[in-house]
Amino acid sequence: MSKENEETLKIYDEYAKIYLETGIIHDQHDPEKAKNKKAKLETFLKESFSPLPPRNKIFEIGSGDGENAEFLKSIDYRIVASDVAEDFIKAVESRGVKCRKFNVLKDDFDDKYDGALAWRVFVHFEEEDFALALKKVFATLRPGGVFVFNILNTIDHGNKACAWVDFEGDYHMGVERFFNYYKEEEADKIITDTGFEIQSKKHEGGDTGNRWIVYVVKKPTGVKKEIENYIEKEILPQYEKLSGHTTTHIDQVIAKSLAIAEDIPEINRNMVYVIAAYHDLGRLIDDDTHNIESGKLMAKDAKLRDYFSEAEIKTMIEAVEDHRASLKYDPRSVYGKIVGSADRDMDVNIMLERSYDYTRLLNPDMTDDEVIEDARIHLREKFAPGGYGTKKDYFPSTEMLECYEEIGRITADPLEYRKLMKEFNKRRGLRETKE
Repeated sequence: MSKENEETLKIYDEYAKIYLETGIIHDQHDPEKAKNKKAKLETFLKESFSPLPPRNKIFEIGSGDGENAEFLKSIDYRIVASDVAEDFIKAVESRGVKCRKFNVLKDDFDDKYDGALAWRVFVHFEEEDFALALKKVFATLRPGGVFVFNILNTIDHGNKACAWVDFEGDYHMGVERFFNYYKEEEADKIITDTGFEIQSKKHEGGDTGNRWIVYVVKKPTGVKKEIENYIEKEILPQYEKLSGHTTTHIDQVIAKSLAIAEDIPEINRNMVYVIAAYHDLGRLIDDDTHNIESGKLMAKDAKLRDYFSEAEIKTMIEAVEDHRASLKYDPRSVYGKIVGSADRDMDVNIMLERSYDYTRLLNPDMTDDEVIEDARIHLREKFAPGGYGTKKDYFPSTEMLECYEEIGRITADPLEYRKLMKEFNKRRGLRETKE
């Protein structure tokens, strides 16, 4: 960690309150401009993180006033906010978002994350600090994880420039901080040398000699591009024909399967990806035997033989057949255990929604109370602690274990569960079905 960055962190810790107050005053001078600026950033963040399904976990480095963390939480991401300055931490938590003290250059990430955000943070980092932060974020992201950040760019300088600066307006603090400016090609090289793929970048603000470069980068999935392209174009769109099973669920299973596979030596990530993509496709034919039908569809897919051997396809078919938690036997390979463990939502609300909607779909003549009770019994038997579904979770995460505990609690009392679900469905805008 450079001396410049260390000194700048001390300044923010001391002057964060002034920074926050100055930002409010600045916005009050032109509320319409401030509103448009905020809306533009929120649109950008929503689009940038759109490859991540709802309820994915995003870590924000340097949350500042907490606006970005609050927005990401509002669009249904699980946001982990952080900062080094106590007044910034308080500002974030005043918005209803938990915030931890965290220095990306000194502290270690505590978990794996699906996305990360560092807005106006790396502007204070020397090249070595920038590279170190990128490496640590890369290591904590799951395969396919998205990282959004920005840096300052001076395109008129032949070499990188740095300076101790204070600014007028919304950046004014009454004290100078260290800022680093990069040539675009040099920044690109540091990013790609880390292993990230640059998805997009754009220039914003400033004049021709002082502007932001905004990056959206991705941690590679480890899957061959031609396989990803085929699955995304030909297989995943078929799920839109199903009720209760959208591409969002399949995207989550793919992401979680790849995340589990990351820690398993000598695993074939291409196989993991295709298995996750195919595992529920058989619902198009018959729901009760969808795992078998999914295997048949995979066996008929001649295109897969361009990428896999017959032995590999046989293993993938078996994994798809074995993924259901209700089966009386364990999966025949680690691939089946991966997709079976990944095939579950980590959000209680999503589980409530899917169980109710799916029960309603299969039983259109049931009353609302009957659907609720049938769904409750199913959830409890499958996902309450000790349920058959929990026993088939071969790679349980902390979040999943917490989810099982919550399901056990809310499904314990039929009357309380009925009350909860009626309120839940009312918020969703569903009309109660009666006899």
